[in-house]
Amino acid sequence: MNNLDTLLANINRNNIYPPPEIEEVLYFLNSKKPVRDHKRCHAYKIFRYSVSKEYKRIGESNDILIGRATNHLWKNSTTHEKGEYVNLAQRW
Repeated sequence: MNNLDTLLANINRNNIYPPPEIEEVLYFLNSKKPVRDHKRCHAYKIFRYSVSKEYKRIGESNDILIGRATNHLWKNSTTHEKGEYVNLAQRW
């Protein structure tokens, strides 16, 4: 897969919304940075993790395309969908 439109068409939005459980997010964030820095945990970062996980599930690993898809999906998310990620980030 090499086309953003193709990527967007092949995802399962149910794997992105609602966000993952907080335990999964904590495990991911703690595995990336040895120091827990609450300022580094924000809704978009958690959203990108969810999108990246979904794209890896369908076999896509191009970080540039995943980043573009993440931006597109975030901009087109509803206020409620974004709010769920914001709430999750605030709980950490």
